[in-house]
Amino acid sequence: MSPTECGKAIRAKEYSNLYLFYGRDTGALEPFMKKLVERLCPKDAQFMNLHSFDANDTLDMEALSDAVQVLPMFAERVVVTLSGLDIETLPAQKADILRKIVSDIPESTVLIISAGGDKPFKNRRSLSEKNQRFFERCQKYGTVVEFAFKSVSEQGRSIMNAVKNSGCSISQRDAEYLAQLCLCETAHISMELQKLCSYANGGEIDRATIDSLVIRRVESDGFTLAVNILKGNAAFVFARIGELRAQNYEPMQILSVINMSLSDIYRARLARSAGLSYTDCAKDFGYPRNREFAVRKAFDDCMSIDPDRLRRTIMLLSDTELRMKTTSMNDSAAYLAVEQFAAGAMA
Repeated sequence: MSPTECGKAIRAKEYSNLYLFYGRDTGALEPFMKKLVERLCPKDAQFMNLHSFDANDTLDMEALSDAVQVLPMFAERVVVTLSGLDIETLPAQKADILRKIVSDIPESTVLIISAGGDKPFKNRRSLSEKNQRFFERCQKYGTVVEFAFKSVSEQGRSIMNAVKNSGCSISQRDAEYLAQLCLCETAHISMELQKLCSYANGGEIDRATIDSLVIRRVESDGFTLAVNILKGNAAFVFARIGELRAQNYEPMQILSVINMSLSDIYRARLARSAGLSYTDCAKDFGYPRNREFAVRKAFDDCMSIDPDRLRRTIMLLSDTELRMKTTSMNDSAAYLAVEQFAAGAMA
């Protein structure tokens, strides 16, 4: 189920004996888990009835099993948490014990397992086989919740609510712009909102304030960099590459993000030529919800870009990547290669 559905069930006191939380948006997962623990086991009962474990090399399976089976002391239930699980890296014997534990949880115990981040996934969309099977097993005995990144529009609404609660204001358009810059990562957004709301001091958070204060990550504005390369805006391109170098981004990382944005533009061009919408394109190429905005932006700009220039830029980038991966380069030489690629593409 979704976090919203799970939250609704919890507020209605429809608790499960087993919860498994997973997903890439750890900034949303971890606070949710913390609130659930506090709801199920109030602070005055935690000393005797809350048992926390980490799924690392020192995980004591016997202690975990005992904690799950123990009776509550002067409380309604026992709560056991297991954080950082990746069943792929858990030794086979420990994994077998964990499977037995989740299938035999007493009525007076709630076991909460977190498997946040990228580790449980084998690629952008799919879980690894072992994690998939274990999650399906957990679903038989309890509640499994995925904390995936929200879409830009959803995260924008959350930003507007958070800003309103802090006594400030922000437009929907600027809230969605901030969500794009932060790639819809809840933890990153929360950090930036603290800074923005403190600066606004009860006033409005506008686009200029966001551009001035929010740390720009290459992943979030790679599209702008790619489009300016395609349009030959040398002043912007070389200034931005200089900024990324000052932020200690690796040259190969810069090329990788440009490559991703060029792919977005190429896919959008193909889709528009075939009479498809940006939603069709996002679905066909399996874009996660927090990156659907990249296809929408590409749809807006792709028809003004010469297809021959786009193909030539992609070929130049491919040649540059191959040269950097097969040649020994120090940082200065690698950054020079990135600048040479940009210059060649804009020539």
